[in-house]
Amino acid sequence: MSSKLKRRSAALLLGLAAGALPTAASAAEAQPQGSHDAFRIVSIGDSITLGYEPGVTRAADVYGYADRLYVNALLHGRAELDNYGALGLQSAGLTKLLEGAAAGRKLTADELQDYAAYDPAAKAQADAVAARAPQLRDSLAGADLVTLTIGGNDFAALVRDLVGKTGSDALAAFDTAFNEKLNNYAEELQANLRTVRQLAPQARIEVADQYSPVSKIVGESLYGALNASIAKLSAKLDEVKTGLAAEGVQVDIVHIGSVFLGKEAQYTHFSPVFGINDIHPTQSGYEAFARAFATPVWPAYTEVAPSDKSANPAPAVYVKGNLLATQNKPQLKSNTTFLALSDIAAATGAGLKWDNKTKTATFTQNGREVKLTIGAKTIVVGGVQQPLNVPAYLQTVGKESKTYVPLAAITQGLDYQVVYQPKLHTAFINS
Repeated sequence: MSSKLKRRSAALLLGLAAGALPTAASAAEAQPQGSHDAFRIVSIGDSITLGYEPGVTRAADVYGYADRLYVNALLHGRAELDNYGALGLQSAGLTKLLEGAAAGRKLTADELQDYAAYDPAAKAQADAVAARAPQLRDSLAGADLVTLTIGGNDFAALVRDLVGKTGSDALAAFDTAFNEKLNNYAEELQANLRTVRQLAPQARIEVADQYSPVSKIVGESLYGALNASIAKLSAKLDEVKTGLAAEGVQVDIVHIGSVFLGKEAQYTHFSPVFGINDIHPTQSGYEAFARAFATPVWPAYTEVAPSDKSANPAPAVYVKGNLLATQNKPQLKSNTTFLALSDIAAATGAGLKWDNKTKTATFTQNGREVKLTIGAKTIVVGGVQQPLNVPAYLQTVGKESKTYVPLAAITQGLDYQVVYQPKLHTAFINS
C-alpha cells in the first residue's frame, strides 16, 4: 500500500474506529438503543476487522465483514456491534491490547507495538482503539459472539518480498522464515485466545486463519508455495483449537484460506501485474469473510442488497427481520423517514386508534402508548411530551390521503431498536 493511500484511508477511518459504527443519525433519525436481550458482536483485530479497503472516500462507505455480521444479527432481532479493529495491528499488539482490557487501562498505539514505520494517521487510528481498552473489557464481558482476525501483518512482508521471485533458494528461504513466524504466531494466538475466553466467558469465539492474496498469474511454483504455507498455517490453528479444547477453552477456526483459494483476484485488491500490492479484501472478499464467520452461528447467511436511492430516496425498512413491502412507499422528509401509520401498525403488530376529530393517532403495544397529531411538533410517549423535528402530515397516495408519521419516533416510543446502515441505506427495526 502506498504511503499516500495509507494516509488518506487511515484518516478517513479514524472517526469510525474511535467510536461506535455508523448508526441512524440521519436518514432514520435514530441510534441503537440500550441492550436488553440484544445479540452482542465484538470484533477484534487488524484492518480486516476494521473493514479497510483501498480507495474508500467516506467512513460511511466502509462495509466490512463485521458490518455484514451485524446486519445478519439484526435480521434475527436486537443486536449490537463493537468494533476494535486497528490498522497495522500485529499479534504482539493484540496481546498488549488484551492485557490493557483485562487491567481496565487506557493505552496508546506505542504501548501496543512499534508504529514508527506507519503513517501518523494510521498511528492515530490505532491510538483511538488502544484508548478504548477499558471499553473492550466491558464489551467482551457481555459478548455473545467474538470474532478475531490477526496475523496478516505478521506475514505480509514475507509474501510481498517473495512475489516476483521464482528461484528455489528464494522459496526455501521463504519457507524457513514462514515456519519460524508460524510457530511464534501460533503460540501467541493460543495465549491471546485464553485471555479472550477469560474476558468473554459466555461468547462463541471465532478466529480466522489466513489467506493468500496472490493469484495464479504469478506462476504455478510461487502460487503452490504460498498456498502450501497457508494450508500449513490452517493445520497449525486446528492444533491450537485442539490444545485449547483440552484446557476447556472452546474456539472455532474459520478457514478463510480455503474460501479464498482460486478466487484471489476476485476477493482481494492484490494485483502485482498492475503494481498493486494491497492485500486487503474487496467487497466480495469481505462478503466471503462474513459468510464464513456466520456459518457456525445462524442457519443461513443473508447478503442484504443496498436500497436503490434512485427508485426511492427513503431507506428500505426491515421490521423484525422482514422487508417492509407496501404500496404506500416510505418517504424521506428533512432526513427523516416517514411511513403510513397503518403500515407501521401492521408491521409491528401495535394497536392503532385514530381520532378523526383531533387528527391524532395512538399506538399501543406491551403497555406502552405513543400519541401523535398531524402537524404537531411534539409526540407524547407514555404521557410525556417530547419534541419532534418533523411533524406528521397527509400524503396523497393514488386517490387516497394517507397519514404519514415519523418511523423512528413511533417505533422508539414503542421501545424498538432502530439501526440505520448507511452503506445499505436501510433501517432495521427490532422489538
